[in-house]
Amino acid sequence: MPGKRVTIRVGEKTFNTTYGTLTQESRYFEHFLDNTLDNQDGDCYFLDADPILFEHILRYLRRGLLPVFYDNAKGHDHALYLALLEEARIFQIDRLQLWLETKGYLKAIGIGRAVEEVQGVEDIEKTLTERGGSIEAIYPKWRTEQSYLCPREIFVHNGNRSACGRQCAIAQGTDPIAYEEISKTLVVMNTSSLDEKLCLQGRLFTN
Repeated sequence: MPGKRVTIRVGEKTFNTTYGTLTQESRYFEHFLDNTLDNQDGDCYFLDADPILFEHILRYLRRGLLPVFYDNAKGHDHALYLALLEEARIFQIDRLQLWLETKGYLKAIGIGRAVEEVQGVEDIEKTLTERGGSIEAIYPKWRTEQSYLCPREIFVHNGNRSACGRQCAIAQGTDPIAYEEISKTLVVMNTSSLDEKLCLQGRLFTN
């Protein structure tokens, strides 16, 4: 019985799952599947609910991973948490309901701040990609520094005089060493980290 395939149509969207997935934590679905007589489309059960929210419910029931809806720029999606809480109550999913009622998701996200000194817009974008954060403040021309220029104009030598060898020294001759002035930008970023263990705490997943 737990492995029996179940098809549910929610609004205009159809979901395929199993009896065990739906009933493992939900008393509602255990009653619904065992007692529903209004099975309009053969083996397809109809459920009058929001398909977008139901997708989150089903994702939870499949893996037991407590949801966190967080964006570095916008923060937590409290409207989605509230809407999902109502669904958890309706479908009688105690663990998910408790997580949302006690706002356990707030403890699952660690908020931090990072400061990086970068050069140019490309470096800012690269830093954001690597850190996965959002910009809090930018201080352009935070400071300037002199960067070495290779006399042979070899790009990989620029900024690193020790990379130049004999041929560069010959090209340099008696000419003064050339430098360029580089502006450094200070970027303050908001960063976040997810406590995955907390999101799995108390999981009853056996499928």
